[in-house]
Amino acid sequence: MKTSIELSIIMPCYNEESTVAICVKKAKKAIKDLKIKGEVIVIDNNSTDKSFDIAKKSGAQVFKELHKGYGNALKRGFKEAKGEYIIMADADDTYDFYESKKIYKKLKTGYDFVMGDRYKKGKIEKGASPLSHRIGAPILTFILNIFYGTSISDAHCGIRGIKKEAYKKLDMQTEGMEFASEMVVKSSKLKLKISEVPITLSKRKGSEAKLSTFKDGWRHLSFLLTQGTNFTFIYPGFLLFLIGIIIFILLSPGHFTIFGRTFYYHVLYLASTLVILGYNILIFGFLTKQYSLMEKFIQQDRVTKFIQKLDMNKILILGLILILLSIIILIDAYIIWIQTKTGSLLSSGRIISGVTIFILGTQTIFAGLFSKIISLKK
Repeated sequence: MKTSIELSIIMPCYNEESTVAICVKKAKKAIKDLKIKGEVIVIDNNSTDKSFDIAKKSGAQVFKELHKGYGNALKRGFKEAKGEYIIMADADDTYDFYESKKIYKKLKTGYDFVMGDRYKKGKIEKGASPLSHRIGAPILTFILNIFYGTSISDAHCGIRGIKKEAYKKLDMQTEGMEFASEMVVKSSKLKLKISEVPITLSKRKGSEAKLSTFKDGWRHLSFLLTQGTNFTFIYPGFLLFLIGIIIFILLSPGHFTIFGRTFYYHVLYLASTLVILGYNILIFGFLTKQYSLMEKFIQQDRVTKFIQKLDMNKILILGLILILLSIIILIDAYIIWIQTKTGSLLSSGRIISGVTIFILGTQTIFAGLFSKIISLKK
């Protein structure tokens, strides 16, 4: 048996007096069967029952984490862990810590991060998971796989293991249930070697469920949306902007015909809306990426490298150029209208183009100012 600690098993715990001792016992049995030196750590997250004392009497190392939240408890657990490999799961006995042996063995074969799988090859006992969870979790997993190019079967399984060195690279930030999503997202972005093992989810015994279906589901979804900025902002924003620009180009002669139907300047109202909306979404995407990079939620990519090359002066100059161009177009439209004295001024495509460019210029200036405010945190 090795003298240094090889495996740490950590358990966030909040009011689990009926199950924490069982979990500690199973975790210690798993370590004993593996014939390695390990430790069991329970992080008590302000329990109001006897969880702390029971966990301590069961032979676990117990630490109090005063900052509430699943993520805060786990971050404290990882901080206290001394093992080369770390396995985590709740202290409610819904996951069998005896199954942590499978995760440990998988980590030993060279994987950096090993997830439990309840859906594809694993098992969910009857009554162990409400219908809302069985629908919501696969949907969130599907979104995560699309956004980050992964092929994970169960991105929100509560039992998982990771090499301590790999965990340090993740630089985890979130405090609540979205910690689980952040862990998977950052692991995929850092291209860690990820695998899964089949796991059984058992029916809860004794304590009440801490997971709120809609509140915590939204926290996971909002995290994925704000971190998957290319899919949430950049791609749709660019698509809308491009469609609007194409319509403007097609109408530059005054009209265009598709499938035998001729379109005139009226369609420019739609084009203007698409351009402004798309540009707005792109700005939100750039600002979100800038903030997320500073907060270490995301890693560098081509978009963030482009953003970092911009400074407020360049952005303000671009905005002023757009505003100046719009004023020239609007003055030209007014002069033409005065000279011809025909039709309504609002019927001129130049007016719509000029107003659109003026709005883009104004948005650019304020986006530059807001970007500067974000960067002040440095």
